[in-house]
Amino acid sequence: MRSNCLLSLTAVASLFTSLTATAQSPEYLLTYSQTEATVSGSGGTVLASLRPNEICQLRPNSVTCPSLSAEKWMPRAATNVMAGDEDADGQYDQAALFGRIDALLANQPSVSGIAGDNQRTVFWSPSQAMGNAISATPFRPGDVGRIIRNGAGEGQVQYFMRMELFTQALGMPAGSIIDVDAIAFSPNYGVFFSVDADTVAVIDCGPTVVRDGDVLCVPPSGLSYTPDLRVASVAPSSAVVVHPEMQMDAFTVNAQVTNRFGACVSGVVDVESLAIDFTGPSTLVTSCSGAPVLVPTLLFSTETGTGASVLSTQFGGQIHNIPCGPAGTSCGFGHTSGAQMGIRPTTLAVGAPSFVNALSFSRACRSVLQPQQHTMNVFPLGAPAGAMQIDYNSDFAFNIALIEIVPPGIPGSVPAFPWSQRCFPSLYAPSVSVHAWPLVGPFGSFPMIGIPAGWMGKVLFQNVGFDAGAIELSTPTVIDII
Repeated sequence: MRSNCLLSLTAVASLFTSLTATAQSPEYLLTYSQTEATVSGSGGTVLASLRPNEICQLRPNSVTCPSLSAEKWMPRAATNVMAGDEDADGQYDQAALFGRIDALLANQPSVSGIAGDNQRTVFWSPSQAMGNAISATPFRPGDVGRIIRNGAGEGQVQYFMRMELFTQALGMPAGSIIDVDAIAFSPNYGVFFSVDADTVAVIDCGPTVVRDGDVLCVPPSGLSYTPDLRVASVAPSSAVVVHPEMQMDAFTVNAQVTNRFGACVSGVVDVESLAIDFTGPSTLVTSCSGAPVLVPTLLFSTETGTGASVLSTQFGGQIHNIPCGPAGTSCGFGHTSGAQMGIRPTTLAVGAPSFVNALSFSRACRSVLQPQQHTMNVFPLGAPAGAMQIDYNSDFAFNIALIEIVPPGIPGSVPAFPWSQRCFPSLYAPSVSVHAWPLVGPFGSFPMIGIPAGWMGKVLFQNVGFDAGAIELSTPTVIDII
């Protein structure tokens, strides 16, 4: 019945073949260390609030540069549905799910005009462990993984690289625990990462203390992969410190960037994000064992980089330039506001309090939902229609809201293929009904249905967007009715 539902929408899609796909340009997926606000205001919707456990998208190009704004791309409303009732408390709404997203890895860098990433393909690392009531495998701060549906069911964790492989590469004893703070990857270069706290390790140099400001690499020679290019195994003690904290401090000082108060940043304290800049040069670093390690230009952010600055290792350290300009303010020219990375500064004189907590190049479609209330405590009296709104942000000019009333739990999703190949790839409703249309993009709202007296359960929404004859799904959202 689900496939029939999508197929029945084909006729609607054919009416909108004149719509063109959203223009693409180099983009970023990123998270911020604190709750921030979009520059755009997101059409006055709740999507304007960017939380540390939500992945945001930044699309700098000639059209957006005058008012560059980050926007939600993976709201917690979506991960609540994807993870399911992971703590077995009967409710999907978990405001603090994952704590903060500390590291981020997209599958495909920005090298083509096709959206290559979606919320099922990107990997991230949480600062707090996800509950284990649903997934057969854990999702912990030292893991880099994603949430998929597989043979074990919905809400399953699939790893890019699990904590045990990081600790093995660091030569740590079995059962050791670490927190991965940043990650970047290319099969040509290997896995680059940083840890959250100073850690005793045995790497290629022998016993040492790995600093939270170090950048390490597990080179290609120390890695083996699954058929879909996830890390299957690592050679013990294969990690190499390619940029020690002292060097990262030097990169930061040389970049001459200010923080949110206008003071020059004098060191990293902690490396918070990494991304490979394939447009920059590579250098050879010789490991303690004498083996050469090829190191690309890396983008990075620091704990000290409030105002959401992003720096580069190129030329000994500089402020990274996005297509709209520098991703930070140079010393002597005022504070770094945050607006250069799409978030609203605190005041005209003080920048946003966040540093960039995770970063990855990406190309991705955007169609997201978030209710104004994740939980409606209306039992036993119920609530009239429109008592609450569901907000959306869509790349598509024409959208339809689908609804599924599902007491007491949400059914599993099914692949939407051959539809929704650019946006969210899964359909969550087994017998969907059209709830609201037409919904005009990019921003808007539609009303919640009326809740009859004496009813408890869950209401699921998922939008369908139409573009150039294609059908694209939004991220799902669920409202708990209690």
